Amino acid sequence: MSASEPRDERWLTFEVGGQPFALPILDVFEVTEVERIGPVPSLSRALGGVMHYHGDALPIVSPSALLDVAVEEGAVPEHVVVVASDGGDTPRLGLPVGRVLGLVNAPPPATRQPEPVTARLPVDGRVIGILDAQHLCDRAAELVARSAEPGFKDSEQWGETT
Repeated sequence: MSASEPRDERWLTFEVGGQPFALPILDVFEVTEVERIGPVPSLSRALGGVMHYHGDALPIVSPSALLDVAVEEGAVPEHVVVVASDGGDTPRLGLPVGRVLGLVNAPPPATRQPEPVTARLPVDGRVIGILDAQHLCDRAAELVARSAEPGFKDSEQWGETT
């Protein structure tokens, strides 16, 4: 490999709504089991809630709203990917996922869009949506703020755990 070629990065891959996604492992604080997702009084349960996480409340946002992915109605996520953007040491967001696929090494995308899904890369014979943790956190904050506006139509659904 020459000095000008990009070095492979380590990615955590997972599925949401049957679609594969990946986050840089540096932006993943932990993968944990889904526990009861509790309501937030000013937020629709279909959009999000909070989960008890090591003595704190971890914000959880519907993956269908966050990623614009159709999640089967009544589908219950198996895991929560705890996101800490910019390699930080503070959990910022819980992303419920259907299934964790594992870790892969792949080159970073050559170009990135300013969206939660910044690029698509072929990895192990599949095209995977590459996520940006900072954009995920920003999008989650935007969705929560918008849900408080008059006239917000809550049309997103996701599985509820008890």
